[in-house]
Amino acid sequence: MVFPLKQKSKVVKILEDFVVFIQTEFEIGIKVIRSDNGIEFFMTNFFSNKGIIHQTSCVNTPQQNSIVERKHGHLLNVARTLMIQSHLLKIYLSYFVIHAAHIINMLPTRVSNDFSPHEMLYKTPQDFNQLKVFGFLCYASTLSTNRSKFDPRASKCVFIGFKKGTKGYILLNIQSREIFVSRDVVFYEHVFPYQRVEDTSNETDSSNIHDQIFFTEDQPILNKPSQVIFKPVIILKIMLMMTMNQTLRFLKKFVPIETKTLMKIMKHNPFE
Repeated sequence: MVFPLKQKSKVVKILEDFVVFIQTEFEIGIKVIRSDNGIEFFMTNFFSNKGIIHQTSCVNTPQQNSIVERKHGHLLNVARTLMIQSHLLKIYLSYFVIHAAHIINMLPTRVSNDFSPHEMLYKTPQDFNQLKVFGFLCYASTLSTNRSKFDPRASKCVFIGFKKGTKGYILLNIQSREIFVSRDVVFYEHVFPYQRVEDTSNETDSSNIHDQIFFTEDQPILNKPSQVIFKPVIILKIMLMMTMNQTLRFLKKFVPIETKTLMKIMKHNPFE
């Protein structure tokens, strides 16, 4: 579980609620809590009343909390991946981290004999059908009470997580930037609205077409033109706009091709 905090002063309240939640949900008590030397963790009266042993690491010695540090790094790596994939801004960091924890809790681990943390706690297998791609396009049905006959029946949104305790999805409205929960949603998991699309619709000079660099977002922009990766459709469009000599120079300069193949093309000219 992840509890986003705006201030460290909220740690006391969150930790107290977490201890009560564990006792109620799993009918078991917490015996030991280990932390660093942050002053927000020194809750002596609370630990004494609950019979909890509070262990601390030495100053500037994070390796004594190695398991927690590695899990923290794992959580941030998955959250960073979700942010890069969805192209959402960092202001939605809490949703990245919460959804990353949700994914990690459903994955089997070797430490738990190929059981997931969810299975270990709840003794039931997880349902992978409920997983959704973070940051993809979806359409949420608008409320009938707030729309007229000619208003849109759905709003264009982005999926950013699940609402705990509610059978609904957390959505971000693309136009209004409003975050809300809805259950009537249609998903398009292959479309990412915030993904930048490079504009390659500008007109180019056909005489110098072989000097132009065409690329898509998933292909890096390289310094040397000889390293540019071309798609077959783009190559065909370029070749149709060239003379035979320009085509051979283009193939030799940009497309990985052997000398023997070039000789065959010269002997059997398909453009003459």
